[in-house]
Amino acid sequence: MIESIVEIPDPLKAMLAVFVTIAVTQILKALSDALKFDLSGYSAQVASAIVASILVLVNAALSHIPAGFEQVVTALLVLLASWGGYKALKQFKPKG
Repeated sequence: MIESIVEIPDPLKAMLAVFVTIAVTQILKALSDALKFDLSGYSAQVASAIVASILVLVNAALSHIPAGFEQVVTALLVLLASWGGYKALKQFKPKG
């Protein structure tokens, strides 16, 4: 009998990639200004390396969850990501 392992759902992978790319781009902009050296060409490489590392670490942690809890954990991950997306959207939405 093959047991399935719990993984991050694909929409969450995409959302994580977007947020990490935005964060890395902003950090590299600030670092470029501080160092007086243009680092903007490295943002895609750094963001993709960080996203890949985060996905590997999270999937490794999720692989220790028993297969019977796969649907529960996936639902909790989607709920958590939805809440985080809502809070991020609410932060950038103009008030008033």
